[in-house]
Amino acid sequence: MNNLPSTLSDSQYTAAVLMLVEQIQNSSTQKHSLFELATLYFTSSDANARVLGACQENLKSIEDYLKSAPQDKRANTHKQVKNLQKELKNEQQKQLYTRQQCYKCVASICINILKLAEGKNQQQTNTKSSKLLATLFMLSNTEGKNRQQMHQLYKPLYKAVLALRLLDKMLLEKKLTNNYIVTRFNTKTRFSSAPNKYSQFQLDVAIPVIIAAITQDIGMQHPEIQRLLKGTDGSIDEFRVLDKETRMPLLIMNHEQTQDFISNGIGISVYEGQDPDTKIRYEKKQNNRMKFVLGLLGDAVKPSEGSIGNIIKIPQIYSSFILSTKPVYKIRDLIKVISLLSNAAKHASICATASRCFINLVGHFPLGFGIIYVHAQQSGEQLHNYDYGIVTRLNPQQPDAPSCRKITDNSELGSDSKDFSLKPENNLFYPAVQKSLESLSEKTLAEIHKSHVRDLRDPKLPRFEMGFWNPHRYFSINKHQKLWS
Repeated sequence: MNNLPSTLSDSQYTAAVLMLVEQIQNSSTQKHSLFELATLYFTSSDANARVLGACQENLKSIEDYLKSAPQDKRANTHKQVKNLQKELKNEQQKQLYTRQQCYKCVASICINILKLAEGKNQQQTNTKSSKLLATLFMLSNTEGKNRQQMHQLYKPLYKAVLALRLLDKMLLEKKLTNNYIVTRFNTKTRFSSAPNKYSQFQLDVAIPVIIAAITQDIGMQHPEIQRLLKGTDGSIDEFRVLDKETRMPLLIMNHEQTQDFISNGIGISVYEGQDPDTKIRYEKKQNNRMKFVLGLLGDAVKPSEGSIGNIIKIPQIYSSFILSTKPVYKIRDLIKVISLLSNAAKHASICATASRCFINLVGHFPLGFGIIYVHAQQSGEQLHNYDYGIVTRLNPQQPDAPSCRKITDNSELGSDSKDFSLKPENNLFYPAVQKSLESLSEKTLAEIHKSHVRDLRDPKLPRFEMGFWNPHRYFSINKHQKLWS
């Protein structure tokens, strides 16, 4: 698959995001997505190992025979050895080619994620990542029978972007001590300013973090796990809530199979030059990156204080809540994920320092969340209206004060700014704030709502009492996707 262009219109951008989602996980006849390649690996690895083992055994057997073969049979035995050597080499090349296809798929995905999520500096990177995360959230249908499947498809990409931004935030706040990471980090060389060029940090650290994040649950594609989830005939609901006796062995198996796929299904890039010293250095660097990926995944199983596993574990918890595949999904409950993370840190399930960094990164309201708000009052002024907005940026001033973009603007204060920080006292998500509109008559409130319905062309637009709105239908219109311009 070709790499995504770096400059995209809003409609092209949305298409590029969806293309990247499909590159990671898809159901197609071509079987080119990463998760499909993993499925092929899991279904064929045992057979491939048997074929390779048989080739090696046959060659060893005939080589052993050659040592004591009669003179009149040595020429024919030599010929057999050469044939079996060729057969072994062909099988090794065949399996290497398959592994390299997986590697190239992963490399392409990582580069495409960097193109969409990172810029020339930290500020541009935060904006691009905010756009990507909000786009995924607003594209995901929160209702309907396909919601669980859609959330499952979007989750690896969503999680990878969050992991990158948590990594940066912890480094900038000097909250990481891992030697592999900190010795490669320098604020001046963190990003690349040249098009289609990548910094050493991106190659050595960011890409391994992406690989760990997107493959964290790829072991679930193993046939045995699929049988446990869906049943032998595929008739069982894979998204059902699992009991502990089923869930724990499944998680262990997933971790083992994920590690196997990364080590043997993807492997490392093959050096194509001729210089032996360069080859040694190249393979050492590749093996260090692989070791770092496996370390991230291993530490994420039960991350301790200061463990690098928190970089992907915390985004995993958050993503599983925001893009939940559970049978019941309520948008109003999404802000409860912050309490979930805080409690996990309190009980040492995740690192408290990393949890605080992450909460400060994402805030209480997820990117793409539709907010309804009243404007800040001037002294003595009575409220006459409310408006709709969307949470659009990471790193809010305070976790409970999301950075938003105005979608409607009936303010009488004449502000020209499209972007603002929503303080809790103006956020109609909270019932106490809703009381500020009690002085308005029902007729006035009905007229206000009618005006908003007309402006947003959404007959299902909720009134302010709902406390939030779902921008999914609004964002599906191309011209409404210019939220970061």
